[in-house]
Amino acid sequence: MSKKNKIIIGVLILFLLGVVGILKFSFSNGYKISITNNTNKTIKKLELKYKVDSMIQNISQIESKTSWKYTIDTNSIQGENAIILTYKDNKGNSYEEYVVGYLEKGYSGKANVVINNVDENGKLEITIK
Repeated sequence: MSKKNKIIIGVLILFLLGVVGILKFSFSNGYKISITNNTNKTIKKLELKYKVDSMIQNISQIESKTSWKYTIDTNSIQGENAIILTYKDNKGNSYEEYVVGYLEKGYSGKANVVINNVDENGKLEITIK
C-alpha cells in the first residue's frame, strides 16, 4: 500500500471518529438517574422533581436490593434548575436530597442515588454519586 493511500485512510478514520463523537454528544441530552435500594425494606412514595416548576416522576416503590432507572430529557428545561429527590418519613416530615445541584437546558450526565439504610422513623440514609 502506498504512502498516499495510508494517509487517505488515516484521514478518513479520523473524520469518522470525529463525526461519531459529535453525534454522540449531540444526542445524549439528558440526565440518567439511578436509585438503588440497598436495604432489606421496600422504599415507598419517593418523588423526583425539579427545584423550580414541576414534578419529574412519582416513584411508587423500589423493592429491596433493586434499582430504578430513569432518563430526564433536559431539552425542555427553561433557565437554571436542580433535580431533587423528596420523601416523607413515618411521622409525615418531608425531606429533600439534591440529586443534581445545577442543571440547564441540554445538560447531560448521570447521578447514582444509593439508599443504604432506613431508620425506625422512616428517614433514609442516602449516598449520591
